[in-house]
Amino acid sequence: MSDNDSNKPSTQSESKAEKEKEEELIREIAEELGGLESDENPEWDGSEAEYVSNDDAEKYEIPETGVRLSYVMTQDEMYKCLYHSDMIKTKGARAVIQSIILAFAAVVFAVVYFTSTSEFNQFNLFFAGVSLAMIAVIWIVPHMHLKSMAKLLADGKTMEAEIYPTHVDIGREDGQWTIELDGSATIEEFDNIIMIYNKKDRAFAIPERVIEPEIFNEVRAILLSGTQPKREK
Repeated sequence: MSDNDSNKPSTQSESKAEKEKEEELIREIAEELGGLESDENPEWDGSEAEYVSNDDAEKYEIPETGVRLSYVMTQDEMYKCLYHSDMIKTKGARAVIQSIILAFAAVVFAVVYFTSTSEFNQFNLFFAGVSLAMIAVIWIVPHMHLKSMAKLLADGKTMEAEIYPTHVDIGREDGQWTIELDGSATIEEFDNIIMIYNKKDRAFAIPERVIEPEIFNEVRAILLSGTQPKREK
């Protein structure tokens, strides 16, 4: 038997021992790595968010934040709203011009009456009186009519409105109606009152006193940005 044959069993034993030692070392390293992984990456319990791509993500509607107002219109505020509406055709500059023309006519008729000797002179006095009566009609009668209407409308009923960036909801349930703030409605500000008209000329008034000072500028900006200034007819 050669020396090579005699060394084969010992060589094989050493190789087997080294292999077992390497396997044992690998197992130890694997166990250590497993312990570290379990400590740093605990099992997901569903409480974390899941990332998705834009193509697969759902679109959610963001609820609008509005301002709710609840108030009672006074008789004086109601009168001012009626006056600035289109109920009275003769007012403002038009009323002044018409009053001046009628006053001038009354003076002319009166002068003719006192200077003329015509047998129909009494008609000049009559027309002078009619001119003065028309001035009273222009200024006094509409005022009295609006006063009576304001008293009737200011019945203590609570008015409610919810102002959102895109619209204004007025009233509740079956009586609710909406003014869209898309530029189709018109707005007018007068005597500390904000008045909005929708496309059908239906109007809604908000006294500035009912809006808290902290949010007044924000509410006013929303209303102005979604409407157009009302033009005088």
